Amino acid sequence: MKPLSETANEARAKASELAEKTAESARATAEAAKARIQDGYGRARAATSELADRTLTATNELAAKGREQADAAREVAGQAYEKGKAQAKRANSKLKDVAEKQPLALVAGAVAIGALLGSLLPKGRKDED
Repeated sequence: MKPLSETANEARAKASELAEKTAESARATAEAAKARIQDGYGRARAATSELADRTLTATNELAAKGREQADAAREVAGQAYEKGKAQAKRANSKLKDVAEKQPLALVAGAVAIGALLGSLLPKGRKDED
């Protein structure tokens, strides 16, 4: 039989060896977890960066299309304004010609338009006492 001190020393050595192996295993597990976390962080960062780039590109494209449509609308509005202005000048010129050449016809037309508008107005109610 071995002396008790020798058995205690052996037990202590085995416990120390087991503690060292456990610590080494914990360090390896921690390093693997750290590597996985760093890898996940890197992938998430890359995905976020890619998403930001795509969003910026789409926003720029939409802004460019918006500017193109605004420019086209501005051009169409300018053309419509010029066309309306020319038509108003022609109408004014024709009205002046009619006023100079046939003033009575102009007055008769104005009276007819006034009568038409008057007939379209609602009749007033008479107060019944």
